Amino acid sequence: MLRALASALIVLALASACDSGALTQGPKLAKDQTLRILLEDQPASLDPGQTQYPYETAVLRVISEPLLKPSPDLGGTELAAAQSYDTTNGGSVYVFHLRTNGKYSDGTPVKAQDFVYAWQRLIDPRLASPEATFFAGAILNAEKVSVMDPQRDGAQIDAALGTLGLKAVDDHTFQVTLSQPDPAFVWLAAMPAAAPVREDIVKKNGDKWSTSPDTLITNGPFKVSDMAPNDHITVVPNPNYWGPKPTLKTISFQVVNDGAAALRKYRSGELDEISVQPAQAAAVAGDASLKPNLVKTPDLTVFWIVFRVNTSPMNNPKLRLAIAQAIDRDAFVAKIFEGQGLPASTFIPKGMNGYSPNLTAQKFDVAQARASLAASGMSASQLSSLKFSYDQSSDFGKATANFVHDELKTNLGIDITLQGLDANTLGANLGVGDFQITGPRGWTADYPDPADWYDIFRTTNSNNLSFYQNQQYDNFVRVARTDVQPGRREQEYQQAQQMLVGDAPVAFLAQTVNWHLLRQYVRGITASPVDEWPGALNPTEISIAPH
Repeated sequence: MLRALASALIVLALASACDSGALTQGPKLAKDQTLRILLEDQPASLDPGQTQYPYETAVLRVISEPLLKPSPDLGGTELAAAQSYDTTNGGSVYVFHLRTNGKYSDGTPVKAQDFVYAWQRLIDPRLASPEATFFAGAILNAEKVSVMDPQRDGAQIDAALGTLGLKAVDDHTFQVTLSQPDPAFVWLAAMPAAAPVREDIVKKNGDKWSTSPDTLITNGPFKVSDMAPNDHITVVPNPNYWGPKPTLKTISFQVVNDGAAALRKYRSGELDEISVQPAQAAAVAGDASLKPNLVKTPDLTVFWIVFRVNTSPMNNPKLRLAIAQAIDRDAFVAKIFEGQGLPASTFIPKGMNGYSPNLTAQKFDVAQARASLAASGMSASQLSSLKFSYDQSSDFGKATANFVHDELKTNLGIDITLQGLDANTLGANLGVGDFQITGPRGWTADYPDPADWYDIFRTTNSNNLSFYQNQQYDNFVRVARTDVQPGRREQEYQQAQQMLVGDAPVAFLAQTVNWHLLRQYVRGITASPVDEWPGALNPTEISIAPH
């Protein structure tokens, strides 16, 4: 009887659990699993070798899969089309082992030769890929091939492409030989441009292969099902994708190239996600119905003002530090960026490896700024002839110049002269060093590794407008570029950043922050600084809850 009673209680408990849904029901899903995403312009191409703008890679990222992909926190890369990889020859050879069940949307297996062909196309000067420079700079023999002239050298290009450090060892083994050890190479292998391309499809359809759902055959978790120029691009699950099957049945990318119109569509329920333009920031942040839907993600972009460091008086490092310390970056973000930013007093942005908020040499501090000015041996009255050159056709440039002017006058008593110039004249002046202070200038990550950043302040780099020269800085950056020991490499870049912040060839101002409005019923979102839209890195994890 006790055994019978116990059995009855177990049956009753199981029945209750089943009735409550505790064991058998997952998260509730809306009947319509359609996600509607804003594209701010019509993509010119969805060819991995031709895409370059966020409104193009926003689609490419969900339909094509490279060997690797960024982890959401940008701490490293994760496996994607590759199931593993090895490095040999001191970090100069990468051997990627493809997933044996990787397939394109038409069921054709993904092969190593598809990556060889795709990467050869990237480097081929006849394609003029926007991302060619990155791959050409890393792969053996690629630099000299990439600069061949399509007219003069046309007959030799195909043979030259065969000399690149790219090899299909077998159908599932892709070997890449680099020109030198390059720890940042994994980030190139994770770029949307690095996705495989089928040679048979391109040869059959030519340049138009990526313009129709019938010929745009890709290997990502989704595939394009419909394309209406200047209106929408629709993607649906790729039934042959090797990985987790998406919960979403459709992603509708809707082309709306007017920010006000996009906001209206979001308010009316026609879009589930939009980016918030700076002009809309204050209104959106102050709207009680919209504010809860705001998703804010640091953008890997930093702005600064530039000092011409090899001419007087800006050859005085104490003066440069005084100016950097006298600028209230919180006020700059609030006034100039409408809150869509973060104060920046260091080089590497928040959200990326190498971010170092502990470096405080340029931190806003009026007392320290005045002490630095005194230590420079110069007085405010001696500096009234300082000239800040800016692009008068740019609202951002004009606003930044005025803000810096007012900060220096208020905090240091320096009344600098503002010189508004047309863009061509300003560009010519910067090219020959005919300026004292200019800005705003800045940098956006091409890929989230320090190697993409530090070169711009090396002595010989064309982006080094300040003419900053520090041999120790150059050496640290050069060594770190090929250092395959992660901890040591991190320290080398950290030493370089400490020098850069302290020497102050530029005064760092702010980092931008992406604002998106996202419906709260969109679940499974993990935002990342490299997302074109929240969740773009992992679309298979997204679902729509009942609403």
